[in-house]
Amino acid sequence: MSYTAYAAVQNAMETPRDLEIRAIAHVTRQLTEANAPGAEPLTRVRALNSNAKLWSILVQDLSTPENALPEMIKASYISLGLFAHRTSVAALTAPADLTTLIGLNTDILEALDQQRQASLAA
Repeated sequence: MSYTAYAAVQNAMETPRDLEIRAIAHVTRQLTEANAPGAEPLTRVRALNSNAKLWSILVQDLSTPENALPEMIKASYISLGLFAHRTSVAALTAPADLTTLIGLNTDILEALDQQRQASLAA
């Protein structure tokens, strides 16, 4: 089976929550690599751009009326997303440690995974 066919099957089986988790995990790995001592500047730029883009997409989704999350939770996630986006953009021009962004993404990943596990158990 070709990779393309495998990817199509995998994507058809994934829920939107699974896709969110996979995207955030991927970007978090990029940030972790970029934060390592001796990381190439291009690795850092790519990771920060990916993180800013990811959070822009998430904030946009959270802002739509179709998003079923309660308004209070949406507002909290939007605030976190705006912080993550701002911090990512600022870190492009300043030699900032990326631990805060990595921690934020990791916390969101853990929360999403807990929600996914709870829905599977129900």
